[in-house]
Amino acid sequence: MPLFTTIPPHLFKPLASPGAAVYAGVLLAIFAETRRHQQPLSRDLALHLVAETLLVLEDGLAATQDAEEESPPPDDDPLNARAGAILRYLARSGWLRIETQSDFTQSYTLPDYAFRLLNVFHEIASDEPLPIQGLIFSIYSLLQTSLREGNAHISLPEAHRQTASLMSGLKELQHNIGVHIEQVLRQLQARDVLEQVFTLYHGEVMDKAYHQLRTTDHVSRFRPGVLEALTQLSTDQQLLQIAQSLRASGLDPSVEAAAARLHEQIREIRDQFELLDYLLQAIDVRHSQFVDSAVRTIELQLTASTTTSGQLHAILSHLLADSDAELHDDLDARIDLFALSWPDAESLAAPGRTATPFVSVPVPIVQPSAQAIAAAQQRTLEQLQRSISRERVRRYAQHLLGAQNEVRVGACAHPDADNLPLLIYLRQYGDGALGYRVEDLPDGAWVETDGIGFRDFMIRRS
Repeated sequence: MPLFTTIPPHLFKPLASPGAAVYAGVLLAIFAETRRHQQPLSRDLALHLVAETLLVLEDGLAATQDAEEESPPPDDDPLNARAGAILRYLARSGWLRIETQSDFTQSYTLPDYAFRLLNVFHEIASDEPLPIQGLIFSIYSLLQTSLREGNAHISLPEAHRQTASLMSGLKELQHNIGVHIEQVLRQLQARDVLEQVFTLYHGEVMDKAYHQLRTTDHVSRFRPGVLEALTQLSTDQQLLQIAQSLRASGLDPSVEAAAARLHEQIREIRDQFELLDYLLQAIDVRHSQFVDSAVRTIELQLTASTTTSGQLHAILSHLLADSDAELHDDLDARIDLFALSWPDAESLAAPGRTATPFVSVPVPIVQPSAQAIAAAQQRTLEQLQRSISRERVRRYAQHLLGAQNEVRVGACAHPDADNLPLLIYLRQYGDGALGYRVEDLPDGAWVETDGIGFRDFMIRRS
């Protein structure tokens, strides 16, 4: 289903305007108050929430001028007028729904899609932990409870939903570690790297999710119970009973459709838990990369005045601090330095030698004589003449033909060490492209000179 058949097409227009911070604050305030109230928000309460947000945020009135209508209702209070305009603007965009009560007063409610979106915005704004803590244990408890109490038609779909949330959270954790690696590589001071490692990274990654994956939510503790429960629930008898319960609840159109959906959910849960080790291994690799990047960065910064690699890193980091950010991010990858150290005493390599100063030895240059130059030129000419080109083969064929249209090669050419290569190429290139064609002779005789010979053939001018 396309996304914008469910939500209005102009839903995100307020969040893409200059007053996005104000509109987001208003929506989050209305969302928080809606969760506390059992009834829809009255217009007066909604106006009060918007006015408070405008007062708290700086330049709230100036940033929300796009909410004004062409002919706004008269109001003596500009703050109250702007609050009413913002409510109507959010209602036109689709974030709010206006309901008229029996006493003709107005109240505001949130559509279903707005509840879901604002819940996500609230989690991001409040920096809530990743939604993976306790999920592995929760999935295990749901499946085990379904075996004991027989409520698999309720617990199995919920376990499937929580498995999807678990995988989404693990992927988010894996990607967040990459963000911290990039931030570490941008730091120019050792104290900033230490703060990134021991404060931000521990608070956002280690304490929120990674630590739980390796302790309370460790996969090896609960995976056997999860797989065993799935095996018992996937029998034909169990699937039929659960499907009948789902059909009786009206959640599926038929028992067969419910059984097919249950079978697919069980398969997906089993696949995700069986392959969970690979994803956790990828997260461990990303964690190791972050630690290695932090240690390497601190090492280079602390040794900036004592080692060549540290000095080069400090110089280039300073030069690139205000230049191309992408080049600065790849600084460590672009520099490959090798440290000089003593060889291993048990190594099989040959021992090193003490460095000796290089002393150049002058080499006298002797000018060749005229006879030597002429002899060298003659040898070069002979070598050049030995090369066989298509043009040389063409000239050789014209030489053999002379004024005739056809000729037997054996009658005018004798094979020897000098012209044998020419005869070979003469036959090879006889397709008419060089002005002649080669034809085999049925009675072609064998032509031989000093042990070098060929079967006679005819060339004909084309």
